[in-house]
Amino acid sequence: MKRIFLTLVWICFCAGSLLFAQTPETPYTAPKDTVDEPLVVFRDRFIMDIYHTFWMGMPVEVDHMKFDPGINISAIWDFKIKKKPLAIGLGIGVSYYTQYSNSLLQYDKVDDMMKYYVLPENVKYNHICMNYLSLNVPVEFRYRHPNGFKFTVGARGGWVGLINQYYKGDDPAVPSDTAMYKNLYVNHKKKFNIDFYARIGWKFVDVYYCYQVTPLFADAKGPKIRPMSLGISLSLF
Repeated sequence: MKRIFLTLVWICFCAGSLLFAQTPETPYTAPKDTVDEPLVVFRDRFIMDIYHTFWMGMPVEVDHMKFDPGINISAIWDFKIKKKPLAIGLGIGVSYYTQYSNSLLQYDKVDDMMKYYVLPENVKYNHICMNYLSLNVPVEFRYRHPNGFKFTVGARGGWVGLINQYYKGDDPAVPSDTAMYKNLYVNHKKKFNIDFYARIGWKFVDVYYCYQVTPLFADAKGPKIRPMSLGISLSLF
């Protein structure tokens, strides 16, 4: 009995050795080198454009000031195109423009249109400012090189939130008196606007240019003015 048991153990051992010998070994493969993509810190998700506005189409008799500051703030989601230094940006923003001049923007009931009225020289004033604000949806095509160089071209469609004018100075009707008022009821303003813009720069600083193709007022209902802006852009992250 003992001899039979030892014989069975020996047969099982030989069979197991034969099975292990016939099992193919997995060939060794060296791990592939992985190349990490360069870390992009400034993805241009929150952008602030600070600019001076050149008002195109202004009446020649209106003397507007040399510096009309404005600001555009955009929150943009960055859709990166895989394995390429390209991306599409889509978001929301708000644009604000100013216009300082020597003229009052008022409604002419006879002609049913908005007009600039140049103040006489004997009327002294401290402040005449038109304000223009719009809410918009920017769409951008973006290029970013790993060394930090980048450029952007985009377009915005916007809703005109307000156009108004503030005045502080002598009363135009009675120059011996002082007056301060706000013209909040600007007639015939367009409800929507479209502009095109571009940025070019390095990392978080860009040069900014923008041109609005739509005028502020409806056709034949006001001066055909539109803003063209030049300034700098800051990308916070």
